[in-house]
Amino acid sequence: MSDTRRCRDHIDALIAAHGVLTKAVVQASQLMTSHGHHRFAEHLDHHRAELNVAIGEFGLWAESFRDWACVDVGHAIHPSTINEATMRRTDGIRFGVDLLAAREGLKSRRTDVLAELGDARVVLRAAGLPVDELTAYRRMVRLWAGEAIDLVTAVHRLELADHYIRSFDDLRADPDHDAPRRVAALLRQWMTDLEQADRADELAFAQACGHGDFVHCYLTETPSSSGSLARRRRLDLR
Repeated sequence: MSDTRRCRDHIDALIAAHGVLTKAVVQASQLMTSHGHHRFAEHLDHHRAELNVAIGEFGLWAESFRDWACVDVGHAIHPSTINEATMRRTDGIRFGVDLLAAREGLKSRRTDVLAELGDARVVLRAAGLPVDELTAYRRMVRLWAGEAIDLVTAVHRLELADHYIRSFDDLRADPDHDAPRRVAALLRQWMTDLEQADRADELAFAQACGHGDFVHCYLTETPSSSGSLARRRRLDLR
């Protein structure tokens, strides 16, 4: 295989991976819209547009070299879907599951793009191209994909908090002999659904909502799931 063909293959692979990433952002935006989170959807749509700009600039960079004149980034550019009809709204639990899948999908797609870029840089550098100029592209991908991931994570946390706090309110309003076990199970599931770094803040939120006794029991019975004694002190649960 000629060096030119090999370089073109890596460029095409990078463009394809970028397109999959941008599509994942579009799908996350559609998910937000379907559940009435229009402002969050608009933010995601902005991130989509910035990712389109990033791959467009990459295409211009590649085409500036004579051997890459036919680079096509069109299939990696996705239009806005903000004003299109949305999918049927699902229940809150399903929405939380879908948000988690969207977040993990975005993380995976970002990793794929950066991996393809790393492979491409090696081959393109060997062919004599100034790959250091691609640092700006890498930064844009990390920035805007990262912003999209953070936003989906934030909405996921909000949905989980709403679901579990409502469940705690229901248990407190209609307690039974099995309530303590059910509370403990709910709290364990909530913490499992969260990333490790977010757990202490959500426990503090549950306390602020009037469920400090539930949180205290959870921390006492399952200290390993909440972190360290220092974290419990920060929650001021004594």
